[in-house]
Amino acid sequence: MFDELLRMQLGPIIERLAEMETELDDLHRRAENHCRIGVCQSVDAASNTCRVSHGELLTPAIRFFNPSAGAQSESRIPSVGEQCLLLNYGGGDGGAQSVALFGLNCDRFPPVSTLAALTRRQYADGTQSSYDDAGHVLSWSNGPTALTASREAVELSIGPARLAMRPEAIELRLGAVGILLDSAGIHFSGPLVEHQGRVISP
Repeated sequence: MFDELLRMQLGPIIERLAEMETELDDLHRRAENHCRIGVCQSVDAASNTCRVSHGELLTPAIRFFNPSAGAQSESRIPSVGEQCLLLNYGGGDGGAQSVALFGLNCDRFPPVSTLAALTRRQYADGTQSSYDDAGHVLSWSNGPTALTASREAVELSIGPARLAMRPEAIELRLGAVGILLDSAGIHFSGPLVEHQGRVISP
């Protein structure tokens, strides 16, 4: 009789404890699913979505972060194989309520700069832009065209041609031919100097 009375009194408490245990297990599972490292498997640039694998799972088409998305907007389409942080804001198992935050370096895509003072961007075709805030040097290169600018000088190269500008002079050179402008005047160099169809060099 005492055992039966005890079961009657404790029965609702035991049931509630079992419910709480189930709820806690669900919360733990959801918490583990909130943030995961994933790898981009496919991209649909037109819809600004991608599919990301994480472990044995593959998300449906989900949105990915861009550097900015307001009145000032910038787009960057992730690469297949690029790592991301998968943020599952819905906490579910399917990944449909997830977004992908890209920008994690990996063996396939190592960092393009390992210097704290050097910020560099590299494009798929090899074009690079960078700024070294320790040396105050801005650089940009695209194939045979390169620009380097600092507080002291600016240099522009287009194939074999080179333009150099410094506070005291501007120089343009193409192989052995050149023109220099400085405080003393205009100086030509090369085997031939022509002005309005007349050769004026000796």
